[in-house]
Amino acid sequence: MKLEMLMSQVLRVGVMVSAGIIALGAVLWGVDGFAVPRGHAYSLGALARDLRLGDPLAVIMVGLTLLLLTPFIRVAASAVAFAMEHDWTYFLITGAVLCLLVLGLIIGKGGQ
Repeated sequence: MKLEMLMSQVLRVGVMVSAGIIALGAVLWGVDGFAVPRGHAYSLGALARDLRLGDPLAVIMVGLTLLLLTPFIRVAASAVAFAMEHDWTYFLITGAVLCLLVLGLIIGKGGQ
């Protein structure tokens, strides 16, 4: 499979899966009577707890998180593909982009 096709598949699947999860959460929320949400924490631990408790908004949050992680997954998949093709220049560039994305995520989280 060509690299361009692989990257488009990664994006397409990421968006479709996250949309499905968000839709599932919305349906569950509707079944729950669209209850007014109580205070939600945004940590991974709180998200896992809310999922275990069956909170439909936590399901929606998982879908949104996956949607936000899709570009990271795409860049990581690109790095793997470039390494498999022994294209070290693009592998290094893609690795640098991935490092910048992760750094931005860390700095953004630290700024809260």
